[in-house]
Amino acid sequence: METTGRRRVLGLATAALLMTALLFGTAAFGSGARPGTATPSGSSKPSEVISTTTTPTTLPETTTTTVPVSPPSTTVPPPAPAPAPAQQAPAPEASPNPAPEPSNYGCAAALAYLSANANPEFTFECPGYADGHEAMTCVNIAGLCSGQHVIAINDPCAAAYMNEAYNSNSWSDDLGEFTRPIDPYGSC
Repeated sequence: METTGRRRVLGLATAALLMTALLFGTAAFGSGARPGTATPSGSSKPSEVISTTTTPTTLPETTTTTVPVSPPSTTVPPPAPAPAPAQQAPAPEASPNPAPEPSNYGCAAALAYLSANANPEFTFECPGYADGHEAMTCVNIAGLCSGQHVIAINDPCAAAYMNEAYNSNSWSDDLGEFTRPIDPYGSC
C-alpha cells in the first residue's frame, strides 16, 4: 500500500510539473531535461532515471473567447460654445477735480435754504469771506460787516448754512447778542 501512495504522490507531482512546463515553457526544467529525469550539477547526462507509472492526466481544455472591441468613436463631440466676451465697464479716469458733492452742497443749495429759513433782515454771501470759518453770521463788525447784517458762507455744506440760518434767527438787536447757543448742526 505504501508504494501505491507514493506513486500517487509522484503522479501528482509529475502532473504539476507538466502543467508548469506547459504554462511557462521548458525553462521550468532548467537545462531542457525531460520530466522525470534528474541531472547532477555540472553534468549534461542524466545519472539516474526515475520511472514512475502515472495515470494519464488530461489537462483542462483552454477556451479562448474573443470579445469584439468596438472601434474608437470617430464622431467628435461638438465644441463647447465660446464664452461671450466679457464686457467691462471702462475704468473711471482719475480726475484732478474732487467728486461732486451731494445736491444739498453748494451755493445754490445754501442760498435757497437761507432764503427759506434765515432771518429776512440778513443778506447772504456765497461764496463769502467768513474770517477763516466755514460760515458766519456777522452783525455790524468793523472791517467785516460795518452797519450790516450778513450771513457769509465760505464752505457751502449743509451744516454751515443751516447753522447760520438758525443763528440769524437767534440774534437780538436790542440785546446785541445771540439769545440761544449757536451752531446746533455741528460742522462740515
